[in-house]
Amino acid sequence: MSSPRADPPPRRQCWRALARRGLGGIAALTLAAAWPAAAQDVQRCESPEGKVSYANGPCPPGTTPVRTLPAPAAPSAADRKAAEQRAQQDVRAAAALERKLKAEEERLAREQEKAQAQAKKQEAHCRRLELRVRQAREELAEAKLNKQAEAQRRLKRAESLYVEDCGPLKP
Repeated sequence: MSSPRADPPPRRQCWRALARRGLGGIAALTLAAAWPAAAQDVQRCESPEGKVSYANGPCPPGTTPVRTLPAPAAPSAADRKAAEQRAQQDVRAAAALERKLKAEEERLAREQEKAQAQAKKQEAHCRRLELRVRQAREELAEAKLNKQAEAQRRLKRAESLYVEDCGPLKP
């Protein structure tokens, strides 16, 4: 019998989401960042109130250009290759992390099942001992005078076994 699995913590859900659908996106973004963009200068614009804004083209109305920031140079072939390699390493690392998380979840599930089985076994054992105590009490109550000492000994033994294995006796 398997028990329903609880939802993993949010951190694990995030990593799973990345592993399932986001790793390709991460690699694509990394590669896209490495490819040369359309070279445009960026204008730094200030309003009369002192607010700063940046624009890819001319400054918006009501602002004045303060300075022009040149477009960054296109990455070299070596930089692009290094970015591709980092993206591949990131994908491999995320996949390894996902495998590690899955293995940990499986281990925890096995431990939980084992603990539940042990608890069931202990519960059954205590029920048997409780029945044994009840039977010993009944035997003592019905025992004739010459058998009372033996019945008393059996009851004490049954009670001590119950207390030892299951805790205090229930009245």
